[in-house]
This record gives sequence, C-alpha cells and structure tokens, in this order.
Amino acid sequence: MKQESKDLIELMAKIVTAASALIAGIAIPVVLNYNEGKNRQSQLYVQIMSQREQSDSALRERMFNALISSYFGKEVSTDPEKQIMFLNLLTLNFQEFFDAKPLFEDLDGKLTGESRRKLQKIAREVADRQINMLNKPDQEPIELMLCGEAEDDCRNTVAFSLNGLQRAYRFNVELLDVGTSAVSVRVSPAQEGAQPESFDFKPIEFEVSYYDTPFMNNTRLTDGSRFAITLKNSDPAAKMAVLKIVTFPEEFMSLRDRPYFDEILAKVKEEKKGIFLNGN
Repeated sequence: MKQESKDLIELMAKIVTAASALIAGIAIPVVLNYNEGKNRQSQLYVQIMSQREQSDSALRERMFNALISSYFGKEVSTDPEKQIMFLNLLTLNFQEFFDAKPLFEDLDGKLTGESRRKLQKIAREVADRQINMLNKPDQEPIELMLCGEAEDDCRNTVAFSLNGLQRAYRFNVELLDVGTSAVSVRVSPAQEGAQPESFDFKPIEFEVSYYDTPFMNNTRLTDGSRFAITLKNSDPAAKMAVLKIVTFPEEFMSLRDRPYFDEILAKVKEEKKGIFLNGN
C-alpha cells in the first residue's frame, strides 16, 4: 500500500513537472512576443510623433519666413493696412517664441487715428489671449487703475500681491508718465510700516506699452515665480492708465523657455529625496 502511494506521488510529480515545462514552453514565447509587440508599438508611436513634429516645425519655419519676407517686401512695407494684417498673422501663429513688439512700435509711430487704434486693438487681443492661457482659478489677473496725480477714486501708487512658488509677495506699482501707446511705471517691494518686506527685489522702472505681451515681457523672481504687467488702457489727457497683472502658473513653460541649470538640479535633488523617504 505504501509502495503504491509512493508510486502515485512520483507519477503526479512527473506529470506536474511535465505540465509546468509544457506551459512554460508555451507561455514564455507568448509573453516575449507580447512585450516585443508592445515595444514595437511604442517605437512606432515615438517615430510617428517625431516625424510629425519635424514636419510641423518645417511647415512653421516656411510660414514664418514667408510672412517676414512679405512684411518687409516693397508691396507690404509701403501699405500700413497690409502691415497690420501681417503683424496680426505673425502674433497669431508665433506668439510663444517671436517678440513682435519692435515691429508694432515701429508701425505705431507711422500711424494715426483709426489705423493706430486698430493696431492697438490687435495688440490688446494678443495680450488678453495669453492672459487667459495663464489664468488659474486661484490666480486671477489683477486690474489696477492709476493716475498721475492722486484723486479720491484714483491713486498714483497701488499695492498688489501675488502668490509665488515658495511665498507670497507684495509690491507697489507707481505711475510715472502716461503716453499715447505706453506708460512708465516703478515697481518696488511694498512696505509694512517702516520696514520693507524681506525678499530680494530692487525697485525697477520700465515702460509698459500696448505691445507688451506676458509671454515675452515678464519679471522673474528669485524662487522662479514670474509675473507680467500689460497695459489695458491709457489716457494721456487725464494722466490715467489701467494695468493688468498676471501671475504665471508653476507648470507653464513656453517654447522660448529654457530651464535654469540650478532649477534642474534642485528638482532632481527633491525627487531623489522623496524616493529615499518613501523607500524607508
């Protein structure tokens, strides 16, 4: 009886071993083929996306060269209305890496009346589109009205706050001068009592025009936070201006942006630290 049980166990062991070898012989090639198929699909997807990006870049390059060549061509350069149209096309298609402000300002100096207002309207629409792209529910754009001389309902200097990547910041913006298409302002750290807030920012004076756009004209703080000031409206006669201030979201990176080397190292260190802590 004991011998029969022993023989049965040995037989079952042989059957299980044989079955396992048979299943492994079938399963392993199937798994390998499946993984190879997935790898081929991934490689094909990467290749298609790379080719698509190259084709898109080549097309955009040809379009940009054609628009710029036409803008400076004899037929367009002597026709302000056509120049306005071509500037509009350039900003619509290349707003993330082409700063058209010098072209706008040059054309602004040649235009008067309705043509200048049309040019300014196009520029404001470009800035508004970019502000909407940067807008977040917890970071709404700030609108400030300033006057050359303080009045009851309009001040010469106004404070504004923004939430940076590491802390909150508070600034003063002072209106210095008001022109037809641009205003001059001074931005400085806001003061609490007699002492300024403790963050590294030296007061700066600069010009804000209708042709400034957030993507191209913005201020970067020490922690990597960025904000931009755009001109919504100006009235030289009343010495009054309305400014818009937008804060950049942390994850935003335009086509012109290049990450700072110290920022890359800091992020790599943070990721490694997080992996180490989670591992323990």
